[in-house]
Amino acid sequence: MSIINGIEKTQKLILYGSTGLLGSRIRELLRDKFKIVGPPHSHLDLTNKKDVLRHLKDVMPNKVIYTAGVTKIDYAQQNPKEAFKMNALVVDFIAKSCAKLNIPVYYISTDAVFDGKTTNKSFKEIDSTEPISIYGKSKLMGERVVLDASGLNCVARTVMIYSANFTHRKDFARAAYESLSNGMPFAGIIDQEVNPTYVDDIVNAISVLIENNAKGIYHVASIDHLTNYQFVVKISEAFGFDKRLIKKTTFDKFFSNKKAPRSKYSALDTAKFRKKFGENILKTTSKSLNEFKKQISMLESSPIDI
Repeated sequence: MSIINGIEKTQKLILYGSTGLLGSRIRELLRDKFKIVGPPHSHLDLTNKKDVLRHLKDVMPNKVIYTAGVTKIDYAQQNPKEAFKMNALVVDFIAKSCAKLNIPVYYISTDAVFDGKTTNKSFKEIDSTEPISIYGKSKLMGERVVLDASGLNCVARTVMIYSANFTHRKDFARAAYESLSNGMPFAGIIDQEVNPTYVDDIVNAISVLIENNAKGIYHVASIDHLTNYQFVVKISEAFGFDKRLIKKTTFDKFFSNKKAPRSKYSALDTAKFRKKFGENILKTTSKSLNEFKKQISMLESSPIDI
């Protein structure tokens, strides 16, 4: 237990991937709840087993969260060795090292572990995994090594993360917002099903998993699913943009020039999480977009430091 700025923090966490879209938001939203140690790559090379083990023993956290690794699906397809190294092999060493120290590991995974061919229902945690991309295959291997290393470990799968403000990488929702807000057309896919997930909702869900010592696999996403096109329409409605700017495209046409195959149906069933932890953590797409709008409005109204 530690006390920082007068606040008692009962758990110490190591957060790998602390500068990424999800990791940076975990730091921001949970820093008053947990003592978070998030070494950037410049301070700790995760491929250096000796340094990783030394750091782990020096910190001796209560839990470890892994949000690091290769997250760009086309990059992973072109760089399979790096994808498997960072999404699975590095994770294997960390998970086994943590198991010896009795430290639970929380691994953030993806809908890409499924083939995306099921169209009549959302994917549940117990459904068969058949990844079709290098990214999905590397993440599935990461899941397996984590769960095999210790019965204390947990995997949280999510899908299509979006954020109000992450300057290093523009997600789909932010790209749609910026295009429509500037009066530029934006295309939505009419035949791809997803449940786009607001980053803050994922962070809150991860916090709940940690606080409850959750084990096994949980799907963490928006509680409803819709087509990619319908999501763009909802973004337009939330901000009052001109819907005539929204164009329609098909899955095959949109991804025709991409390196990696994508899942056409990527909806995750979140019933297990909601039954276990309640209905107040994960939200509908519309409710999450309201929060997205509030944050963007706050950011755009903030004074600029010169």
